[in-house]
Amino acid sequence: MKKFKINNLKAVLTTVLLSALLFSCSEDENPTTDPRVVKPVVTANQTSFTLAEGASASVTLTVDNPYYRDMNFKLELVGGTGSFRDYVTSGDETIIDDGYGVIGHKINFPAYASTATFDITPIFDLLPEGTETFEFRLYPMGNGNGLVAPESEMITMSVSNTTSNDFVAVVDWAQSYTDAHGTILPGEYVDNTAAAAAHEYCDFDFDLEIYDAAFNVVDDSYSSCPEMITFPATAPDGTYYIVPSLWTTVGPTAPKDPNMFFKVKVTMAKPGIWNHEVNIDNIWKYNQGGAVQNNPLAYQIAGVLVKTGNSYVLSDEDNNVLASGRIADFKLKTKKFKK
Repeated sequence: MKKFKINNLKAVLTTVLLSALLFSCSEDENPTTDPRVVKPVVTANQTSFTLAEGASASVTLTVDNPYYRDMNFKLELVGGTGSFRDYVTSGDETIIDDGYGVIGHKINFPAYASTATFDITPIFDLLPEGTETFEFRLYPMGNGNGLVAPESEMITMSVSNTTSNDFVAVVDWAQSYTDAHGTILPGEYVDNTAAAAAHEYCDFDFDLEIYDAAFNVVDDSYSSCPEMITFPATAPDGTYYIVPSLWTTVGPTAPKDPNMFFKVKVTMAKPGIWNHEVNIDNIWKYNQGGAVQNNPLAYQIAGVLVKTGNSYVLSDEDNNVLASGRIADFKLKTKKFKK
């Protein structure tokens, strides 16, 4: 009986050893000869280009062997003098928990496709700047189904400053901020309910208007957050008033603190040439309402613009005493124009 058990044990061990040997031989085969592990490789049609702010460049990726599944790649800013928020692409921005690491953009190559194209556009901002450079790295990410040819991994973009003879004014009360990943999130306040829910400051209705010397509304922005006006260089010469206002506090859920002040930033610029910011942080108060609630502080003069051809002189209200006595006119005229 004992001998039988030993013989059986020897047979089992022999079988196991033979199986391991066969498995080992299979695994030791050169993986590069197995078509199942040869990944497709994409190559970019251009890896260096020069643009002006606001222009776009298209990068076309071509694969050496179309694949039956999507291929995921990442475009990441890794160097240069420009920043992540100075450009946009047609790829989706990564988020903090998607497994793509530091912030960048997802570039997707569709299944069975031979080519895929994505755009890079440096933003035409208001700031006067010199030439900026951007160094991007394109590499496999996500499902890792494809590879990037070594000569296509680095993409360099040089961006020149763009200017305009228009005048631009922006009113922003969103109080947006950037989280640890780099994602821009809207500012929020806590409401007065038991749940203490959060709501965006953008829910409140601020406006932006430009008045001429006769206190007529000549341009406006009423339905965005932030509000923005591009006042054309073709407008008549003269004196203009840049007027942000709080229209009403009715509608959004009331804040937990009825004495809450709104923080508002007004930016005025001749794009690419000069810009000026004004912070209005302790004027508009929730429990005082806006223009609809007859708040005497609903309208504020952020700047006085004197236009002569393509030249502009911007000053504050104190440099033009005519503005200080006419706030009531702003309220009356705005109610006529506001939709």
